[in-house]
Amino acid sequence: MIPTVAQPARPKAQSVNALLSLFAGPLMFCAAAFLPAAGPPYAVRCGLGLLLWMGTWWLTCPVHLAVTGLLPLAVVSLVGFVPIADVLPSYADELIILLVGANILTTVWSRCGLDRRIALMSLATVGSSARRQMVAWFIVSTLLATVLPRVVVAATMVPIVVAMLRFIGIEDLWNSPLGTSLVLTVAWGASLGGFLTPLGGAPNLLAMKFVQDTVTHHEFLFTTWMTRLAPLTIAVVAAILLYIVTTFESGIVEAGRSRPFFLRELRALGPMSAVERWALLLFMLATVLAFARGAYDRLLPSFTPAYAFLSLGLVAFAVRPRGEPLLTWEYAQSKMMWGLFCVFAGGTALGAVLNKTGTAQFLGSLILPYAARGELAAVIVFAAVTLAVAQIISNVATVAIMVPITISVFQGSGVSPIPYVYIVIAASHCGFMLPSSAGSSAVAAGYGINLRTMFVRGLAAALICLGVIVIVGFMSIRLWAGFATA
Repeated sequence: MIPTVAQPARPKAQSVNALLSLFAGPLMFCAAAFLPAAGPPYAVRCGLGLLLWMGTWWLTCPVHLAVTGLLPLAVVSLVGFVPIADVLPSYADELIILLVGANILTTVWSRCGLDRRIALMSLATVGSSARRQMVAWFIVSTLLATVLPRVVVAATMVPIVVAMLRFIGIEDLWNSPLGTSLVLTVAWGASLGGFLTPLGGAPNLLAMKFVQDTVTHHEFLFTTWMTRLAPLTIAVVAAILLYIVTTFESGIVEAGRSRPFFLRELRALGPMSAVERWALLLFMLATVLAFARGAYDRLLPSFTPAYAFLSLGLVAFAVRPRGEPLLTWEYAQSKMMWGLFCVFAGGTALGAVLNKTGTAQFLGSLILPYAARGELAAVIVFAAVTLAVAQIISNVATVAIMVPITISVFQGSGVSPIPYVYIVIAASHCGFMLPSSAGSSAVAAGYGINLRTMFVRGLAAALICLGVIVIVGFMSIRLWAGFATA
């Protein structure tokens, strides 16, 4: 039997609530898509229905999370409200390859015992305090995400956190407040660090291109980006970190061990074996290749981080440090988190459906007219709309929708769109609530964290981000002349 992501324990007999949840999803889809109603087009209604169906099943889990991730394929092929060719690429996305490669490399850890050594090193360095662990992982993920795409950061950091959790006896992340909290801190840090520099991901480069082509007509310098977005980044990161340390402690029990204990356990393992060194080398080499992509992208244009991780994962099956393979397929098959790939692909597919059908644009258009009511109102509206859209589709799609709208609205009114573009960019990185909202969120969900907790805490975090972005953005517009330049 091939295991997938963790799933909450259930009684043998399904409860009435479970049955209600099971039927609520498809009923909401049918109601949204087929009931006679004036207003949005049929494709948009189907997109809304699919969002409600998948959201309901992800939050209530009447079926496995991975099964919900496969829904777009079945529903789109059956109902046909968008070409199936627009959905299929999500299940062969390059980021899926990245996750497969990273998962292969970290599976080697468990086979050779490197996961235990890494866990002990993490605990000895940071300590067993839940608060210190969350602060440390959040800051590290945030810093890495300033120069790496969020999915790369999440795919490399979450396995380390999971290895540490397993060492202290936490296998079921769904039912573990500590497990869910720590994985969420990595996902959130990976999301928020991404808008400080243009290197934080494709949406930043896309936003730069929109501004260059339609507003400034000159090069958008990296230094300009960083100086303009630094106040927003610092304020949002500080606010979310404060939220994490003041609320995520609830229900969390300390691991109950001191730093000397972990150091003794680490010393008891002895020096690293040849097998462990190979396992660490392959993972570190893949990570370095991901970091150093700019140094060889012209020489190997197709060798992106995804294929670096996959290639080195395949090397693990061929290397024989002690006469036998570092990893066998039989072991990998039994240990890899296959459901992770379905959850991630499902979130990506849902985002593609919402984008292709115009559902995301429809949701955003509902309150955009209120932007004309004044400077503060415009900041609130564009930040709120962008943040709402970012909860259901990727930030790349969010930027592709919202930045052109922002530029068009303000240029048509004779107002510089630049400061509002900065606000939209910041808000586009604050998708926390659903697996479809961000690649890092999908990675976290795929490892089996509690999706109800992710939704509730993600909603609170999104509202905090909205308040901070509105306040800092409005103050920057009023008090900082440079904020209107690019």
